[in-house]
Amino acid sequence: MIVKSPIVKHLVLIGGGHSHLFVLKHLGMHPVPGLAVTLISRDINVPYSGLLPGFISGIYKAEDIFIDLRPLAQFAKARIIQANIAKIDLNDKKLILPKRPNISFDLLSLNIGSEPNLSTVAGAQEHAIGIKPLPTFMELWPQLLQRAIDTLSQREQFKFAIVGGGPASVELAFSIQHRIASDLNLKNTEKSNLQIQIISAEETLLQFHNNRVRSFASKKLAALNIDILVRKRMSACEKGIIVCEDETKIKADAIICATGASLPSWPAESGLALSQDGFIEVDSSLKSTSHDFVFAAGDAATIKGQARPKSGVYAVRQGVPLAKNLIRHATSKRLKKYKPQTHALALMSTGNRTAIASRGNFFMHGKIPWLVKDRIDKNFVKKYSNLPQMNQNFSIAKGLVDNTTQQLLESHAMRCAGCGAKVANNVLQDVLHQLPNTEKQEILTSFSSAEDASLILLKDNKILLQSVDQIKAFINDPWIFARIATNHCLSDIYAMGCRPHSALAIVGLPFASKEYSISELRQLMLACSDTLKEQNCSLIGGHTAESEDLTFGLSVNGFTTQDKVLRKNGMKRGDVLILTKSLGSGTLLAADMRSKASHSNIQSALNMMAISNQKASSILVKMNATACTDITGFGLAGHLFEMLIRDMIKVSINLDDIPIMDGAIESLEQGIFSSLHEDNRTVSSYISVHSNLSKMAKYEILFDPQTSGGLLASIPSELAGICVNQLIEAGYQSTSIIGRVLKSNTEEPNIIIE
Repeated sequence: MIVKSPIVKHLVLIGGGHSHLFVLKHLGMHPVPGLAVTLISRDINVPYSGLLPGFISGIYKAEDIFIDLRPLAQFAKARIIQANIAKIDLNDKKLILPKRPNISFDLLSLNIGSEPNLSTVAGAQEHAIGIKPLPTFMELWPQLLQRAIDTLSQREQFKFAIVGGGPASVELAFSIQHRIASDLNLKNTEKSNLQIQIISAEETLLQFHNNRVRSFASKKLAALNIDILVRKRMSACEKGIIVCEDETKIKADAIICATGASLPSWPAESGLALSQDGFIEVDSSLKSTSHDFVFAAGDAATIKGQARPKSGVYAVRQGVPLAKNLIRHATSKRLKKYKPQTHALALMSTGNRTAIASRGNFFMHGKIPWLVKDRIDKNFVKKYSNLPQMNQNFSIAKGLVDNTTQQLLESHAMRCAGCGAKVANNVLQDVLHQLPNTEKQEILTSFSSAEDASLILLKDNKILLQSVDQIKAFINDPWIFARIATNHCLSDIYAMGCRPHSALAIVGLPFASKEYSISELRQLMLACSDTLKEQNCSLIGGHTAESEDLTFGLSVNGFTTQDKVLRKNGMKRGDVLILTKSLGSGTLLAADMRSKASHSNIQSALNMMAISNQKASSILVKMNATACTDITGFGLAGHLFEMLIRDMIKVSINLDDIPIMDGAIESLEQGIFSSLHEDNRTVSSYISVHSNLSKMAKYEILFDPQTSGGLLASIPSELAGICVNQLIEAGYQSTSIIGRVLKSNTEEPNIIIE
């Protein structure tokens, strides 16, 4: 039997910089049993800075230069949280994050990069653009470029002022000049209304490069009509004006700051020791000189006695020693010293698929350095985007099953979570049909009725609704998981047109250290409590137990009267079918497990799952819904079939009208299905569909299991338009009319796909 290792230590990585990319991949290739890993980053899609000049020049597209941290984190089996850090409590080893519970840690690593501190210059935040953070600059660049092109096309002048005298400023100037000259069909050396000026506070441009580099760059800039101003330090910024310390005023249509790097304030405010240059001071093992459980690398850190320029090449090289020393520290082994190289190969783009290469006194310019740079930069992105397929821990004794069964079991070894982990409907029904129905008069439902909640008749025609649901964690963030799971569990009550009154929690918590268990349970229960409070439902107790996987569920109570209960049956001929949420969470979560889903698609899916069905239920009741259910583990087809079978209903569904989550179709086309998908397909014997449609990935969405899915309801056709509009206004943006009821009392239930 394979036993999961208990979690005994928690490593938190803050920032998605170059060094942490290597740490994550290394941990994926060489996992440390018992070590939980969490990545916290402001940005999840991070651009690689080496490719930025090519993006500005128009050589690369935006998607070419981004690295999606989510698949990488999944590969490393690391939790990923998109958030800013408010503060580090180094005494209690806690991270303070906005809008969610604190996160405890045992070991901490910072690779947060650096950026120009515009707050130190009056007016700069309002009137200038920082080249970092890169995602922000990349969002603004197309607008800035278009403004420049429009102005220049009218034969008017447009001036870029680039503040800073380092490689970033020089590359930016070359790239902007090349892009605009290309877009306007200008010769590179041709005088035009385009003005670009580099403004440096230093004595010379590119002060950390050799004389040959500085001389060549200055001459090439001059040849392209790019001006250089040195010994001009910006002291203030007004709209369209740079004010220097010597009171010189420089006018510009666009002001871009690529000045010296700086840290955010929270590392110093948290008590971490800083070096003289204002960065986190670390020793030769990359460990903080003030706290032996904190590490730092990249631009955010300065090695004591071995300061180096803030350049990406050093951050890349630090990934290897950082990863190894983090693991050695976690496993109580002696740390190894790291000495950065004195000189690193510098590759600086000069705009037109040419570059400067330098190292020490070496210098080279032309196409070859560009080709080298292009290859190195692209390979870096590829290295952390194209991840190897890791073997799953699946084994079965030889001879127990035949080869066909063995292959089938192996294909399903990676079991889905959420509602993808439900027991198949055909398995469930086989067992339920063998159980005796209750004979108590006050119990109004039975196994055969397959209602979303049980109904118990109380005094004065009142009804008690009871529902229970528990799901396996489909995301390793307990805060987000619990919020979605809570809404999922409440949904059965909403599907019956009622309101939840109270709930009991059911928690399965993997074995871990006491501190880690407390942190996990705290996040789970606070998320649950907050979500229940938002919906006026009280948490009144529960049960916790150790389990192999993190699980969460609720037993939910509600009260109503018989005349207000919505059931699965009751559709009428002419009714239209309305679905309130998009489909696709099953295949997307399956792709996420395999490190094959983008962060944007998963985040969009999580946002959809986090929407409560509370408001939708109220609207559907007001619109005289005749039947209703929520779409969960059995997929749209399975749950629709449950609505049809009792009254033998025939319906038609238009595939093109079904709302589908971003990325779901692409995932299905890759053959990525939830582990419950094939079992859900058993209902296809009741589906009439043209062979061409049945071969489409869109058809497979019918069988995709959903977690915290939307409501499916039949509505009188005359109220359908009003109903859809009200649902959209209430926040259910993907609401759609997906079909209609044709007739009832047929020989068997039938779903016609059009």
